[in-house]
Amino acid sequence: MNRNSRALRICKLRWIGAAGILSFGTLLALASGDAHRTPAHVYTSTPRFDPDAWTCGQERFPRGAAIRVVTAAATRDLAPGFFASADPEVSFDGQRVLFAGKPRREDPWQIWEAPVRVPSAPAEPRRIAAWPEDSIRPLYLPDGKIVYARKTAQGFQLEVLALAGGQPLRITYAPGNRLTCDVLHDGRVLYEGPHPSAESAANDLYTVYPDGSGVEAYRCDHGVSRHAARQLPSRDIVFTTNKGFARFTSALAMQVDMAPVRGGEFAGPLAEVTPGEWLVSFRPNARTPYAIYSLNPANGALAKMTDGPGVEPMMLAARDVPLRFPSGLHDWAGANVLCLNAYTSKTNIADGAIGSVRLYTQRAEGQPALLGETAVESDGSFFLHVPSEQPLRMELRDRSGRVIEAEHGWFWMRQGEQRVCVGCHAGPERAPENAVPKVLLRKDVPVRMAGASQ
Repeated sequence: MNRNSRALRICKLRWIGAAGILSFGTLLALASGDAHRTPAHVYTSTPRFDPDAWTCGQERFPRGAAIRVVTAAATRDLAPGFFASADPEVSFDGQRVLFAGKPRREDPWQIWEAPVRVPSAPAEPRRIAAWPEDSIRPLYLPDGKIVYARKTAQGFQLEVLALAGGQPLRITYAPGNRLTCDVLHDGRVLYEGPHPSAESAANDLYTVYPDGSGVEAYRCDHGVSRHAARQLPSRDIVFTTNKGFARFTSALAMQVDMAPVRGGEFAGPLAEVTPGEWLVSFRPNARTPYAIYSLNPANGALAKMTDGPGVEPMMLAARDVPLRFPSGLHDWAGANVLCLNAYTSKTNIADGAIGSVRLYTQRAEGQPALLGETAVESDGSFFLHVPSEQPLRMELRDRSGRVIEAEHGWFWMRQGEQRVCVGCHAGPERAPENAVPKVLLRKDVPVRMAGASQ
């Protein structure tokens, strides 16, 4: 499949979730529009929302959008006069909202911030990031920083910027679109990006630290496309799939599907009011716009919260500040990666089968380029010095040169990063054996994989 047909295929995907059967209580709520108490929250009001459009370079809100602030006293626009404001993110103290906005239709999406609790007329939003390229889906980080997705020639990539200004730090370096989802309690940035399989047009969930180091898939049970993830106060992560909502919980290595709902579509992230009540964007059929509903995650019961259209709900309340991540990057060129045992893998690799490991990067035109090859120790260990801030992937070969196992997706390493891998596609939940790898008993200098040009 060529690049153009693959992009067209991605554009045709719909980011929705639908499965199961509506409960009797849900049918009554949908039919009667029963009143429901309204917790303080913000959401994006829009007559048309195309959730997958950003992956194709298209507009998610082609007819404009407006962030609404909902309290017990009133409902108002956060940024009156803007053609579009979306992607609301409430500050940790609940006093400000970070968002993507464009005052005029022809403007690029930029990052703005506005106070949410004002005594009289709304205050003018303050522009945080203004680039010629679109910047969307901003999130707060500790220490007065934010992370967002900025459009580049390689697709949307994540950047970190101080609220006080300055130069942004790019933290993703692989081809394809990446979109921020949430900042986890442990300090990592959760984002969605291309599925690791080259033959798949699906998305999966990944984490990276705010300095761009430590990138990895959140789980290695790659399957259905995963979108719009958000971490709950319980630390579980809930996201949408083509079957509805699913969650990751720390006790399990695999995803858990939630109570299904049939007869409608979900889009975008949810907001937890209580463990038994979520705010979600839902529509009963494709002919109607999305609106904000209350969802009981235990039984799938829905109750409509807004008369008008809406997506992207978020609670208007103080919340826990994520842990601050102390960067461990060193001040030297390139990065080091140590594999403890390539035989530790989800793939059944026979003992003694691995002869060497190859490292590739990606050329500007998209083709892989070999950086180097080196022998793998009998215990499966190897130690490499690799280029930083560029796409990387590995493949294992036997002694005759036949490929045993190869990565299909791309990872990267930051300048001065030192990383230890348990094995080859072993999964981030896998703990290493208590053993010294043979490669470190033989030498403590990594094999340089710099490519012919370096």
